[in-house]
Amino acid sequence: QALQESSKCHLCPLKLQHFEQEQARSALGADIEDLDRELGRESLGLLPQLRAKERVLQDLECLDVEGLIELKGRAATEILAGDEISLVEVVFHNVLEGCSPAEVAAAISAFVFPDKVGEEAEEVLLPSSRLERVRDELLTRHRQVEDIMRERGVDVDTEEFWRMCNVGLMDIVYRWASGEPLAEIMPDTSLQEGTIVRAIVRTEELLRKLQDVAKLLGNDALRQVFKEATELIHRDVAFVPSLYIE
Repeated sequence: QALQESSKCHLCPLKLQHFEQEQARSALGADIEDLDRELGRESLGLLPQLRAKERVLQDLECLDVEGLIELKGRAATEILAGDEISLVEVVFHNVLEGCSPAEVAAAISAFVFPDKVGEEAEEVLLPSSRLERVRDELLTRHRQVEDIMRERGVDVDTEEFWRMCNVGLMDIVYRWASGEPLAEIMPDTSLQEGTIVRAIVRTEELLRKLQDVAKLLGNDALRQVFKEATELIHRDVAFVPSLYIE
């Protein structure tokens, strides 16, 4: 007690306030330590998924065996769309070779249309057999990516994954790119006008990114096709400032 009374803190008029502050500081320090431990465990829990995704990228030749980015991986970073991996697979395997600009625009629309549609969209007759072949190849490439992800142990939400490659708008975008007005297209679809307009705008944005990919690859012919496809769909009501694209 004598030692306590001899302390300069004993006679301090604010000693109770200081004591409460020190208690609060100690409690906060303990909370910080608990959070550090919790975040460390959470990060360790994510590590297996990160490793699995890295192996997927190596299987697809986006990364080399040492984890360094390859040309295909650089192309994917230029896109950064909903499913850039399947899209670079489409580009690198020449799925779009021989397609007209309107067909290319239709194909690319599959990667910007996340609305859920029925499986019958995969069987709808398209304006050309070549476009139907491209649709089938898009779905095949997308399915192959999903299979590799599952083989490597990546957690995949099937419904969400298939929203990233949705062929339900290909016919509409092809007709739009071919010059048809929206007023003639709308009676043939149950989709809302705003949904279609937003998808067309996003398709145009993605086509611009793909021009950069073609430039990266040194493929002038492919870049020209992407450029022409961009110009075809950049017209009319879809690009008039409105609630659809603001």
